[in-house]
Amino acid sequence: MTSKQETPVPTPENVAKLATEKATLARTALIGVFGSEANLSALIRGFNGDIARVTVGDSFDRSLVSAISKDSLILARGGKTKVLKLPRT
Repeated sequence: MTSKQETPVPTPENVAKLATEKATLARTALIGVFGSEANLSALIRGFNGDIARVTVGDSFDRSLVSAISKDSLILARGGKTKVLKLPRT
């Protein structure tokens, strides 16, 4: 039996450029949002560099994840809220 070797598809130049761009992020940053609108999850990078997957109601860096939308996340702590938005490209 012989196996076929697939020819690699080259990465389009614009995709390669975007994938290797340095993003300037705040100490605590929203990295991504995924899932259905009824059940969104998010990836957050904490002040120490750790990345966590969170959903509404989870604790993160001593804050409560109170809401997630398609492009933002709200953290609540001590009666204050902080809105994290996805970085723009």
